[in-house]
Amino acid sequence: MSTVSFFKNVRPVLMGSLGAQAISFCVMLLIVKLYSPTEVGLFYVWLSFLAIFEVLVTGRYESAFFSLKSESESSSVGKVIVYVALWISLISFLCLKLFGVATELLPSPIPEFALGLALAMFGMGINKAVLAFLALQAQFGRLGLAKVILAASIAIAQIGAGLLAYGVAGLIYGQMAGILLATACAFFWLDRAWLSEVWKRSSSDMVSTVKEYSNFPKYSLPADLINTVSNQLPVILIATRFGAQEAGWFALTLRVLGAPIALIATSILDVFKSQAATEYREHGNCEKLFLKTFKILAVIAILPFVFLWFASEWMFLVFFGAEWAEAGRYATILVPFFYCRFVVSPLSYTIYIAQKQHLDLIWQVILLTISYVSFTYAENPIIALKLYASSYAAMYVIYFLLAYYCARGRAR
Repeated sequence: MSTVSFFKNVRPVLMGSLGAQAISFCVMLLIVKLYSPTEVGLFYVWLSFLAIFEVLVTGRYESAFFSLKSESESSSVGKVIVYVALWISLISFLCLKLFGVATELLPSPIPEFALGLALAMFGMGINKAVLAFLALQAQFGRLGLAKVILAASIAIAQIGAGLLAYGVAGLIYGQMAGILLATACAFFWLDRAWLSEVWKRSSSDMVSTVKEYSNFPKYSLPADLINTVSNQLPVILIATRFGAQEAGWFALTLRVLGAPIALIATSILDVFKSQAATEYREHGNCEKLFLKTFKILAVIAILPFVFLWFASEWMFLVFFGAEWAEAGRYATILVPFFYCRFVVSPLSYTIYIAQKQHLDLIWQVILLTISYVSFTYAENPIIALKLYASSYAAMYVIYFLLAYYCARGRAR
């Protein structure tokens, strides 16, 4: 595959991601005026739990779309995802409500907004499945548009709630409503014949599919869950140890820098995983595509990240005001980590393609340990962030080597 062809496929997804991030950035300029750092911090604690449950809600079966032995299996995978998402959402809601009543260990926003959490996680589960299927069908234009619709839907709901002074509840229910609306819109893009096949799939088909792709919930789910907990744990621990205001500053850093970086990388991943899976099936490896994608990512990221290194503190002060200036200091510390994650994350999908998820699981366990230690034993948030950023950057170098090993086909 030529570089021109690769960029041609990435472009619509990337443009959609950039559009979504432009919306999110503009909205954040309003959010910081409508909500306090403490309210934003509490919302992001809730959002961290949503991100964690979002991994569980599909059992990671949406990844099976890219390991199908035949296209006819896709409808069975789709039905499995719907059933798994429905039951996990329901069970999670009941457990959170009961646990919230029985103990005070859960952060305050979780038991209070458990229903919103359950509905949002179900919506995100279906959304992930729909987007994975669109990527499988190479409908990259719609994939990009879906990202814009999701960002716009959440933005409109949260701004409206902020203007009505609903506080934390406005942020939470705005997120939930936006997810459900965007998922409903994306659902209408699915082929009606394929949806009919999904509906007709029998219980025996579903059982067969669950067994055939059991490596995804067996290895990918624990690995991805551990990774997500590692990523979300800082917000929860910062709020617990240092206060909701500090969590709000950290959350703004993730929203302004982390989210756009992750979305752009995900746009490249949406194209890379489809083409890498094809090359791996046909040739037994995807080494050339892997190295080409690595060079592209490493080069295009240099200038933006150097700029962020020097300008983050100034940017946060100018755009968000003195109340949020500390978030700029957090951003400067995290730049090396963000760069490594941007370059390596899309490439790591070769581990899934090679079905060597146990390697990923080991790496994720180490990452979780680092995350916990960094924010549990540090004396203040600055020391915690420095330890966290440097350790994660080193771990992503190891992750790159594992992914390259799998891309060469030796993992077979």
